[in-house]
Amino acid sequence: MKSKLRSTFGATIIELLTVAVIVGVVASMAVPRFQRAYERMQFRSANRDIVSSLRLARSMAITDKIQYGVYFDYDDMTITIFQDLVNPTAFVYDNGDPVVRQDTLADNVQYVFTDVPNNAIMFNPNGSAGFIGGGNITSVGTAEDQYLEHYHNVLRSTGRVRSYDTWDEWAQEHAGDAY
Repeated sequence: MKSKLRSTFGATIIELLTVAVIVGVVASMAVPRFQRAYERMQFRSANRDIVSSLRLARSMAITDKIQYGVYFDYDDMTITIFQDLVNPTAFVYDNGDPVVRQDTLADNVQYVFTDVPNNAIMFNPNGSAGFIGGGNITSVGTAEDQYLEHYHNVLRSTGRVRSYDTWDEWAQEHAGDAY
């Protein structure tokens, strides 16, 4: 009798190629979802930066007993935290005001809009906020051709920041408010 020299266990090259093709097809279907998720995370991160900047300015104003402000620059897509020393009663960012920090928003944030005429929100040493307008900040962006938006509101009396994922959520919270 002849003994078998070959084992019946193992995989052929055809089986290995078949598995590689299946893994490749599944991975190619998942990449667009990962891309969209990554862009959404970038947008959320930019909105956390907005809230973080506002809270940091408020905290610094309370700690240092000096008025601090946050300026939103639409053209450069930057957020600037500054000491409001040049003209503290005007609620405006002047060239002589010392800059504490400046952040650039993520690329997929297309614009940031405020309903504050000078695009600056000030925080007083007692923690309250000073601005003309409603103290609302809206950021708009895209992720894989999907429109994204986020809303923030600074409360004038306390300087606290509230964030909303949708316009309906913001509108429901602010129904009846007079600005």
